[in-house]
Formats: sequence, C-alpha cells, structure tokens
Amino acid sequence: MSPQVETLVSEKDVITTKKELDEWKERMAQQRQRGGEPAHPPALDPKGKGGWQGDVNLLVAFLKGLQKLMERLIADRVPDDSAKRFNAVFPDVVQNINWAISDLYDIANAVDPKGHPCYMALEARGLTEESLELKMAETDDRINDSPPVAVLERFDHIMGSLIPVLYSLEPVKEFKETLESRIKHGGDKVIQSLNIFRDQQPWHR
Repeated sequence: MSPQVETLVSEKDVITTKKELDEWKERMAQQRQRGGEPAHPPALDPKGKGGWQGDVNLLVAFLKGLQKLMERLIADRVPDDSAKRFNAVFPDVVQNINWAISDLYDIANAVDPKGHPCYMALEARGLTEESLELKMAETDDRINDSPPVAVLERFDHIMGSLIPVLYSLEPVKEFKETLESRIKHGGDKVIQSLNIFRDQQPWHR
C-alpha cells in the first residue's frame, strides 16, 4: 500500500469552500451595478499589515497596479491607431477590475473575515499570508528588474489563481494577454517616434 500524502486542504474543506463560494458569487453578481471605483470599507484598515487586512490590501494594490500598468503601456508604447482600439475596450476592463475589488472588500463586511467564502477560497489557492507576500515580493522584483512583457507575464501567474475566486477578472486577463502580445510582437510607439531614417529612406524612392 502506498503511503498517504498529507495535504494542506482536505476534500471536505474544498467541497465546503466551493459550495459557499458559488453561493457568494451568485449573491455578489445580483448586487452588481455599473459605477465608479468601489468605496473602501470602514472596517478595513487601509494601512493594515498582516492578517486578512494585509492580504486584502495587497490584492487590491495588485489589481490597481495592473490597471495603471496597462493604461500606461497603451498610452506610451502602443501606436495611436492600435491604442484607439485598446482604449475603446478599456473602460469595461476597469469595471471588471472594480467588481473584483468590491468582492475583495466584501471580506471586511463579514463578522469573521477569515471565514468569508472569498477569503477561504483565496487561502486554499495560496493567496494569503506568507504565500501571498512571497508572490507579491517576487512580482515587485520583476517590476523593478525586468522589461514590460516579463512584468505582464508575472501578473499572469497570479491572475490565473485569482480567477476561480474573482471570476470577473477573466476578461481582464484576456485583455492583458492581448496587450502583452501587442507589446511583444507589434510596433513600439516610442521607437517609431524616433523616426531614425527621417531624411534617408532610399527604399521609398
């Protein structure tokens, strides 16, 4: 008989979490309305470090950072014609990010935040406490030491873990991957603006 492997999350925990998570997702979907940036819950310390508050703040900073990163890349790196197409879709992307942030903020509304279905699902996917801090520290290193495509790729890994919990992020991930491909394989606005062969283009004669 092969030895049993100890797991961090039992089958019972996963089933219970999934059922509660699905019910919570449905409830949040029914409450959603289009609007601006979600209000910060009074129960959530904006500078809270450690525990569930630190986890929520880190994930919200991650999502807001992704939004800023994509907005800057579209403005500075994507040529104007293509940028118009990205900008036409971007408001919907921002709305989906705001929905995900609202879902995270809902953790603060629970009597026991660590027992909230969203938090339990994040915990089961290694997106809380030391595990989350490690992922975010590695992402911060990538931001400081790597080119844009490598940064976007790093964001992609965390998004893959978040989507089963914050399902509104799925179109955000698809948009990010499209932008990533455009930055990696398409013309660059900054380089084009240099107009290196301004007065010397014999191939156009």
